[in-house]
Amino acid sequence: MKVIKLKDLSKQDYLRIINRSAGSNESIMPSVRKIMDDVKNNGDKTILEKYQSRYGADNYKTIQVTKEEIKAAYKYVNIQTIKALKQMIKNITLVQISQLPSKKDAVVRSEKGIRVWREWRPIQKVGLYIPGGKAIYPSSVLMSAIPAQIAGCKEIIMCSPPGSDGQIPAVTLVAADMIRLKKIYKVGGAEAIAAMTYGTKIISNVYKIFGAGNSYVTAAKMLALEKISIDMPAGPSEVFIIADETANPSFIAADLLADGEHGEDSACVLLTTSEKIARLTIIEIEKQLKSLETQNRTRESLRKYGLFAVADNMDEITRFTNEYAPEHLEIMIKDSERLVKEITDAGSVFLGNWTSKSSGDYATGANHVLPTGGMAKMYSPLGVDSYGKWMQVQECTEQGLKNIKDTIETIAIVEKLPAHKQSVSIRFINNEKNL
Repeated sequence: MKVIKLKDLSKQDYLRIINRSAGSNESIMPSVRKIMDDVKNNGDKTILEKYQSRYGADNYKTIQVTKEEIKAAYKYVNIQTIKALKQMIKNITLVQISQLPSKKDAVVRSEKGIRVWREWRPIQKVGLYIPGGKAIYPSSVLMSAIPAQIAGCKEIIMCSPPGSDGQIPAVTLVAADMIRLKKIYKVGGAEAIAAMTYGTKIISNVYKIFGAGNSYVTAAKMLALEKISIDMPAGPSEVFIIADETANPSFIAADLLADGEHGEDSACVLLTTSEKIARLTIIEIEKQLKSLETQNRTRESLRKYGLFAVADNMDEITRFTNEYAPEHLEIMIKDSERLVKEITDAGSVFLGNWTSKSSGDYATGANHVLPTGGMAKMYSPLGVDSYGKWMQVQECTEQGLKNIKDTIETIAIVEKLPAHKQSVSIRFINNEKNL
């Protein structure tokens, strides 16, 4: 780890930082497509055979989580964790309810006798992918499911890979049960995405899939787009911190490490106008790393996609920030709220020294499912509106249609679509005198 001048960043290093771990899934696409096709053609048999061979038939008897398994899970979750989950549920619910779109958009009267508006409708069937692997994610259950429930989705399917015992982690099951999810399945990877895309006898097909996963999950979601919708292409976690001389180096270091511990391909960036702050942050990182069980993968993420750069001014920083389009953006400067106005591309923004990255990951009520890899330039954070869509409605009176009749007929002739012209003209044959 070393401090450099942002303007001295080489083209090679610039591309390494900007692109971070984003790469092509082409190399694994053939194997992922085979998995997708196997599930499409053979359904539950493919899933059962894979997991029974991995965990043994005694440990993996059913795909769907049973009531008995959920009840047993509570024995392994302490009261303090239950209390924390309750506060998360409360805060996430409060924030998400505030984002619920109006059921009816404003009515526009484009001409006399014509009304046009939109009506919002929830997506009826959605699938939630809750990742496993290096960590356990009950928080992702709440972040994904609560907005779906508030939106009014009728059917919510949850899939999550089982652990070494063939079971979904107890705290993940408890989180799902606390918000009354019923259809929970012990399946992960491309098989889970395929099952929710095509449907099996046990797992219903859905219309949109939400949730991040490994490269196989991401590749499967891209293939699923041939048939259904997905939330966003999701990749490794990333944090980007803007700091000035008023920032606290120990806070900066802690937040960089909190992201780096997600995995070796996470990205951690610090841009500052103070070289002193940058150097003190690196010292703090080395100090704090020693006590972390996750220090090996955190060090690797800092080596591969870390950046500690000093800029001449905030304009230079904001230009680089918007080009990077970070998933998590922390602004630790004297007037942090003012700088937000200059930011056009970021997933979730954290203002001031006291808004840690983990506050948004867990407890403020903001959603932690965010666009990564620069996708914040065109994707929004997950929210209630992600679980619905707008339906367009229009109405013409007889006079209203007459007011646009000439326009319709003229353009229909230009486009050589005579039936389009006729669909209007026929309404006024032998009827002109009545208008």
